[in-house]
Amino acid sequence: MKEVVVKERDYRRADEAVKRAEELIRRGYQEKQVIRSVKKYLKGLKIPFSARDAYVAARLRIRGKEKFGKLSSKLFFDESGYRYSTPSVVAEYRAERLKDYEVADVSCGAGMQLCYFGFRRRAIGVEIEEKRAYLAALNILATESEATVYCGDAFNFKGGADVIFSDPARPESEVVRTLKSLQPNPLKIIERFNSMFVFELPPQMPPKRVDSSFPVKGEKEYTSLDFRLNRLAFYTGEIAECDTSAVSLPSKERVTSEDEKARIEKVKELELDTIAEVDRTITHSGLLENLAGKLGIEAYLLTLDTRRTLLQVKDIVPSAFLKYYNVLFSEKCGEACKKRLKEVNVGKVTLRFNVRPEEYWRVRRKFEEGLKGDRHVYMFKIGESYVVCEPAR
Repeated sequence: MKEVVVKERDYRRADEAVKRAEELIRRGYQEKQVIRSVKKYLKGLKIPFSARDAYVAARLRIRGKEKFGKLSSKLFFDESGYRYSTPSVVAEYRAERLKDYEVADVSCGAGMQLCYFGFRRRAIGVEIEEKRAYLAALNILATESEATVYCGDAFNFKGGADVIFSDPARPESEVVRTLKSLQPNPLKIIERFNSMFVFELPPQMPPKRVDSSFPVKGEKEYTSLDFRLNRLAFYTGEIAECDTSAVSLPSKERVTSEDEKARIEKVKELELDTIAEVDRTITHSGLLENLAGKLGIEAYLLTLDTRRTLLQVKDIVPSAFLKYYNVLFSEKCGEACKKRLKEVNVGKVTLRFNVRPEEYWRVRRKFEEGLKGDRHVYMFKIGESYVVCEPAR
C-alpha cells in the first residue's frame, strides 16, 4: 500500500487543463477539439491524468454545482466517482457527526467525504483503484483538506483510527439490496478491524434487513436530502445514539426511535381541509408515529404505500419531513374534476398519484386541456377521489 502524493506543480497543470476544457465546452467545442486543445497543459505530468480525464472532469464541474455547491469549480471526478460521490451537504453532516474521532475511510473513491473529514481533523483514505486514488489526492489539494490517501486494498490497511468508515461500491441495480454485493464487504471489514464502524448502505434496505445482516448492533440513520430518501448510515459503538433515526438535510431536523410515539388511525374519507405529504424517509425507517409524537400533531392516515403517504391533519406544525396542502375540492369523476378546475381558475396541474412514467404527460394534459387560469394545483388520489390542493403558505 503506497501513499498517493501529488506535487503542487502537477496539481496546477491538471487544474489549468480542466479549467481550459470547461471554458471550451461552454463555448460549444466538441470533445475531440477540447481534448486536442488541453494536451499541452499536461506535458510532463507525473500523475495518471490525461487530456480526456480533464475533459470529463470539466463536464462534471459544470454539472456539479447543485451537488457540490461552491466547491464544484475545484473538483476532479470521473463519471463513476461523480455518480456515487457524497453530496456536499451530506458529507458535511457526516463529518460533523464524527468530528470527535480520527477516521479512516477505507473505500474513499474520489475523496469527497474524505475531504470533509479532513476539514475537521486529520483523516486517512484508502482507494484500491489507482487513478481514482489520484483524483482523491487532487481533491484534497483543491480543497486544502487535512487528509492523506493511500492506494491499495482496504484489508491491507494497518494504520490506526477511532472509526473505520466505508461507503462501499454497489451494483447500479439489484432486485433486493443486500450486503453480499457491496465491495468491500462490510462484514469482512468488521472481521478485519478492531474499532467502531460507520457504513454507508443502500438506503432501500429497511431496518429489519439491516438488523438481520449485521452481527453487531448499531444505529440505522436514514438521510433525506430535499425531501427524498438519499442515504442510510449504520453506526456502531458509542457513535450509535439510538436504534433508528431519520435526518432531513439541509435543515438537520432529526427524529429517532426514542421519540415518544403518537397513534395515527387510518380513515377512509377525507374530512379535514389540510393534508400532509410525508417524506418517504420517515415511512421507510418506520418512524411515522415517532414524528407525530415529536411534533405533537393530531393526524389521521389517508394513504400509505411505497411511494407516497398522506395524512389529514388539524393543525400545521412546521417540519422538514412534511409538506402541507390546503384542499380546494375533491371529485370522484374525472370530468367533474376538470369542470371544477376551470371554475377555480387553474392553469397548471401537477399529478401526485401513481401514474406510469410513460403515461404521466398524457394523463396530465387530459386534466389541463382548456385550462387558462393562473393557479398551479397539485392533484392527489385518495381512494377513488381526485383531491385538488394548493401548497399551504
